[in-house]
Amino acid sequence: MRTPLFFNYYAKMNEPDTIAPMETQTSPRPNYRWLWSLLLLAVLVVGGTMKWQKVNHPPSDFPVGKLILIPSGITLKEISALLEDEHVIQSQTAFTIRVRLKGAESHILAGDYLFTSPLDLASVMKRLMGGEHGIERLRVTIPEGTSVAGIGRILKGTFVQFDEEQFVVLAKENEGYLFPDTYFFFSNATSGHVAKTLMETFRKKTNALRGEAIMAEKNWSDIVIMASIIEEEAATAKDRRIISGILWKRLLKGMHLGVDAPFAYDIGKNSATLTTIDLKYDSPYNTYLYGGLPPTPITNPGLDSIDAALHPETSPYYYYLSDKGDTIHYAKTFDEHKVNKERYIR
Repeated sequence: MRTPLFFNYYAKMNEPDTIAPMETQTSPRPNYRWLWSLLLLAVLVVGGTMKWQKVNHPPSDFPVGKLILIPSGITLKEISALLEDEHVIQSQTAFTIRVRLKGAESHILAGDYLFTSPLDLASVMKRLMGGEHGIERLRVTIPEGTSVAGIGRILKGTFVQFDEEQFVVLAKENEGYLFPDTYFFFSNATSGHVAKTLMETFRKKTNALRGEAIMAEKNWSDIVIMASIIEEEAATAKDRRIISGILWKRLLKGMHLGVDAPFAYDIGKNSATLTTIDLKYDSPYNTYLYGGLPPTPITNPGLDSIDAALHPETSPYYYYLSDKGDTIHYAKTFDEHKVNKERYIR
């Protein structure tokens, strides 16, 4: 049976209304993460800057008036640690970074440094890289022909706190191999440093002559000993070469050298003060009694005397003497020599 239309209509009219749910839009919550990141970055930058500025400042206990030694041959890391330990800088890391940024790892100069006031990190770097030691340099001249003992006296007269005795002990075995010259040393120079400097200078200055001696198969030690005698026996380049020829010729002929200069080194007497008793003094430095060269150099000769010992001038002479005006008079025979003695000395 079909349902009447009005019943269908009635049923629909009584059905509950179905309402589609409305779409609701919720406002997004603000994302603060980027803000926090920015804030953290700012804090780090400010903190880092403040920390960097702090480590660049001199330490509160900066070593004013204290000598700081930067040893030769140590690494940048060791230098940085030393400076921090001595309270010259606050941070070895900061010092290392700054030095490397400047590409100056090998530009820091060794030596003693004296700081008279606190310096910031940049100023410390500048001092070390420029070798600005802050210590007065004193000029000292070592004349040619000065012995080790004589050099010690000169140095003591120049440097108030210089240890003369220690210098003589250190340098005595290198008599003849300390180069006479003008030097500039720090006022706090030590005996070891000065001795080393004079020996190194000798090696550098005489390197070519030593090479020449070796090529000529000549004994370098004998050359230096002879040069030390020539240095005391003659004052001019010409006389040095003639006397060199005479002395080498005497040795070649088996004669005694018979020179006065070694007495000054051995017993402190020169030609003017020697007596006949002194000439009999038993010592290997007495070339009137003993043949050959003295056992060691008697002075520290200059380059010209070394060159003269290496390049003697041939002459007919066997004898010579110096008058009161330091003029050299030569003789071919002993009789001529005696005549010169009467004429120029007595």
